Amino acid sequence: MIRDTVQDRVYAELGDALICGRLQPGQILTIRDLAEAFDTSVMPVREALRRLIAEKALEGLPQRSVRVPPMTPERLTDLRHTRLLIEGHAAELAAAHVDAPLLARLAAAEADYTAAAAAGDADRELLCNQQFHFALYEACGSPSLMAIIRSLWLQSGPYLRTAVEQHSKRHKASQRSMRGNFHNQIVAALRKRDVAAVRRALEADLSWAFDLLAQP
Repeated sequence: MIRDTVQDRVYAELGDALICGRLQPGQILTIRDLAEAFDTSVMPVREALRRLIAEKALEGLPQRSVRVPPMTPERLTDLRHTRLLIEGHAAELAAAHVDAPLLARLAAAEADYTAAAAAGDADRELLCNQQFHFALYEACGSPSLMAIIRSLWLQSGPYLRTAVEQHSKRHKASQRSMRGNFHNQIVAALRKRDVAAVRRALEADLSWAFDLLAQP
């Protein structure tokens, strides 16, 4: 039981690091180094990594190491199409369950997100972005969809971090904060219970990072 608890902790912390992009595309991790970092034996680390490899968030390598999948055009295209399909459907379902508490949660997450983007705080921005989207998707009421979406976010996090950092380098604070406009559009469509508009705004929000990364 203790080993399972440690394994879950390692899995959760590595998952958060992937979703928030603290692990970079192509980065190599060794089981020994991770065990030292988590102050545990190699067994729970190995089991946590197996789970993340099964979710396509990491790739197994020889000599007891793993790698964050490199950023390739093919992988970006596949992730983009899948996320638009799955998360767009979850957003449509969520639109049928809009209530005041949900709108309040989304508004708070959007405000924090916009402030973090304007300040150039990528860690905080990515965390608030996750909070916004997961609050929306959880309203769809489908644990199965949520499991798939989490897997997609594990795979996408390192690339999204790259897009955020590239965009922040190119634009001033006032322009960076405009990334929150997509969230505002989603909330506005939810208030109107306009399912089609919710999906359009959600797809625009997901697409901007992939569009940026596709640029030469």
